[in-house]
This record gives sequence, C-alpha cells and structure tokens, in this order.
Amino acid sequence: MPFLIFLKSFEVLLFEIMSWIVFYPRTLWRSARHPLQMMYRSEPELKLPAEQQFRDIVSPPIFLLLTVIIAHAVEVAVIGNSSLIDNGIGLAGLIQDNTSLILFRLVAFASPPVIAGVLALIGTGQRVDRDTLQPLFYAQCFVTTPVVLLCSIAATLTRLPQAANIPAAILFLLAICFYLGVEATWFTREAKRGPVIGAFWAIAVFALSGIVLTATALLFAGI
Repeated sequence: MPFLIFLKSFEVLLFEIMSWIVFYPRTLWRSARHPLQMMYRSEPELKLPAEQQFRDIVSPPIFLLLTVIIAHAVEVAVIGNSSLIDNGIGLAGLIQDNTSLILFRLVAFASPPVIAGVLALIGTGQRVDRDTLQPLFYAQCFVTTPVVLLCSIAATLTRLPQAANIPAAILFLLAICFYLGVEATWFTREAKRGPVIGAFWAIAVFALSGIVLTATALLFAGI
C-alpha cells in the first residue's frame, strides 16, 4: 500500500512538472502581453478551492520560481557558475551550490512583489495582514516575473565581451519601462487616483525595491 501511494504521488508530481512545459510559456506570454488582466485574476482565483486555482496558467509563485531557474540555467550555459558560489565572503558563505543560489535569488526577487503589495495596502488605507497581502503578492508576481527574466538575461550579457553591453542596456531599459508603466496604471485603477499619483507610487515601489535588491546584492558580494 505505501508503494502504491508513492506511485500515485509520483504520478501527480510528474504530470504537474510536465504541464509546466505547456502552461509556463502561456503564463509568460499573457503576463507580458496583458499584465493588468493577469494581475486582476489573482484575487478571484484565490477564492476558489485549491484544486481549481490557476487551471490554465502557472500559479504566480511557481511562475516566479521557474523563471529564476530558467534565468539561472541561461547564466550557467553562457557564463558558467556564479562567482557567489566560490566567493565565500560575507553572507556569500551561505551560498555553496546552485540550489542555494537559486533559493537566494528566489527570495530576493520575491521582495519587490511584497514591497509593492504592502505599499498598495498602505496607499489605499487597507489593513496589512495575510488575507489582504496574499492576493496583491500574487498579482505583483505576474508583473515582476517578466522583469526578472529580462534583467537576469541583461545581467548575464554584461559579463560577455563589451559588444553585448548594448543589447543588455536595451533589455534593462525595456524592463524598467514595462514595470513602471504597468505599476503606475495598476495603482491608478486600484486606488482610483490620478495618473500622476500612480506614477509617483510606481517610482516609489521601484526605488525601494531597487534599494533592497542592491543592498542584498552588496551584502552577499561581501562589500
């Protein structure tokens, strides 16, 4: 009986993993093409039973995780292992292999959705708790994840010969414009404020997230 239970669990796990081949590209395309529609899906989806949530796409946290893994795979294929693994200086000593590096990057890149969610709740006068933050965190993952992919690829390009700096700069600029534009529009609609307030809110989220990510990177780089 335990062996049959294991086989059944393995069957479910295998199907879930293989389904990502279909649903990850779809989620990425929709998040890049219609980010606001994807963001507005989060709250009603979370009200459904667990087995009925995000049936035709990848759930936002898994979407972010897969993107971090893909970006890491691209980096390893193009550049090789990150210097953080062999650095051992400061907090980088906690990163000893690719698995721990992926987990570190996942936590780091999950901070902007949390920051944006908390600031949105504060800006709209709502209480900050698990029930109110979760839908916003999920929604923010949809807009943050394409940006993470673009920035990760751009960062990898900067470690190539100098000729790659131009496409890297283009990807960075595209990611920033996409993020600020979507966030400003989303907050304007969500808070029912003017576009100027939405733009200021988006810039604040972007700046605060940038400070947190930069500080984290410096700490783990041993600077």
